[in-house]
Amino acid sequence: MAFTGAGISAGSGIPTFRDPGGIWDRFDPRVFGTWDGLAQAALHRPDALAGFLAELRRVLARARPGRSHVALERLERAGTVDAVITQNVDGLHQEAGSRSVVELHGSFFRQLCLAEGHRGEVGREGLVVDLDRAIRSLRTAFVPSLASILPRCRSCGGPARPDFVAFGEAVQGYEEAVRLVARCRVLLVIGTSGDVFPAAGLPDEARRSGAVIVEVSPASTLVDADVWVRARAEDVLPRLAVAALAR
Repeated sequence: MAFTGAGISAGSGIPTFRDPGGIWDRFDPRVFGTWDGLAQAALHRPDALAGFLAELRRVLARARPGRSHVALERLERAGTVDAVITQNVDGLHQEAGSRSVVELHGSFFRQLCLAEGHRGEVGREGLVVDLDRAIRSLRTAFVPSLASILPRCRSCGGPARPDFVAFGEAVQGYEEAVRLVARCRVLLVIGTSGDVFPAAGLPDEARRSGAVIVEVSPASTLVDADVWVRARAEDVLPRLAVAALAR
């Protein structure tokens, strides 16, 4: 199994949220990382919320799968990697072709209908259109509520929100992730700091079932690994895929 974090998408132009210069370094996560905070910002700090959404648009509109995402897809297609468990919300694993992906923190490219509760894919282009509309409203019109700038559900026309996991919300698919790591022989941990729970507990779940933990990261983390590869994912995973597929 592969367990990925923000570091695997750094080569795709998506800066990690927590590192210096990242989104949470410039935008207070207590405001812009919670739905209550976003609702208050829409009413009282529309310019700041527009700036936050514009930064998301800038990063997500241009992002494409990197060499690391492609390498994991090749390993999955060859039967070497059974599934990818990711903390990322950028959809790059699926765009690279990975079929078995558990998104613990949801996805920006999926909508959750607030009226009927169903989910639907919107894709990168659809997200950009929705963000453009919200940014324009925040900068040019009176905003009575956060709901007024939310996109519309493609099925029923009601308000819908991007289906990412905000701070304070339960992660998605965690039981499935635990089931997957409990039966793996090797857990390849890529680009995660190991400090965001409950996702950070997955390597320990894998170890309890006898798996070897292999970490790929350019810097030390809180992950308790058996093997450390201190390098960027985009420098290691393509070589790993070539070596594994040559056997």
